[in-house]
Amino acid sequence: MSDVFFIQQFQAYLSSEKKVSEHTYKAYSNDLQQCFNYLKLNFAIESVAEISHLFIKSWLSELMASGMDAKSVNRKISALKSYYKYLLRHKLVDKSPMLKVSSPKTSKKLPVFIEENKMSEIMSHLVGEKSDEKNEEMHRIADDILLTLYHTGIRLNELIHLEKKNIDLNQQTIKVLGKRNKERIIPITVELSEVLKDYLDLYPSSPYVFNSPKGAKLYPNFVYRSVKTLLSRYTTLNKKSPHVLRHTFATHLLNHGSDLNAIKELLGHANLSATQIYTHNSVERLKKIHKEAHPKGAQ
Repeated sequence: MSDVFFIQQFQAYLSSEKKVSEHTYKAYSNDLQQCFNYLKLNFAIESVAEISHLFIKSWLSELMASGMDAKSVNRKISALKSYYKYLLRHKLVDKSPMLKVSSPKTSKKLPVFIEENKMSEIMSHLVGEKSDEKNEEMHRIADDILLTLYHTGIRLNELIHLEKKNIDLNQQTIKVLGKRNKERIIPITVELSEVLKDYLDLYPSSPYVFNSPKGAKLYPNFVYRSVKTLLSRYTTLNKKSPHVLRHTFATHLLNHGSDLNAIKELLGHANLSATQIYTHNSVERLKKIHKEAHPKGAQ
């Protein structure tokens, strides 16, 4: 692909300035590459200056016609919007064709979460495993990763980049660097403080709290596999990802009367609308309780 598309500069911006996760970096890079390959093949586009909203709409229509769901298409639109925002800021284009590109509507799905009684069971088993001296180091790290994700609600990328210097055991808080380089402070329990304490002197050369058993920096697939393997022992949920634990953290807080704005701050959401989706889970829970408890509920 020609340099007139400024792909490498945009990738450097994503990595150094935006500090996006490895997953987002790869996804945005692939999305842009796919788009420009399509434009070059079908419309002989050779530079970013030749791209109009009609060409981009053609590509998006092709994706929808091939059966791609609206959520995936919207992710590609987000990649293009971020790309053009960068180009405009550096005066590499005069205007953005994305102003005339609208996102397809997506059906809102309720966040998948683990019921509280099931989560208590999982926590009890993990504590039992930690007391087993024969427990392998890899399993112990996996257990502690799951505990940390549930106790804090942090994102996978935030867990991987959690630094030892940002653990305050005296105040029982951790400092997390989230999206858009926004820092936030999250209180932690005594139980989690004891877990994290074990890692502060482990692998002195590493600034990160969690590392692989060999001391290398964690990578996303290790965390995904660890969480999926552990959750598969206790739950039949189809989705068993680190993000399920984030949803579980938020839902349990809300069910116990936590203020929605407080949950927003703990999760690091930019606006309240992203947090409000958890209220739907609480409504569904109330409906279930009502149906089971009300004399007329079962009719």
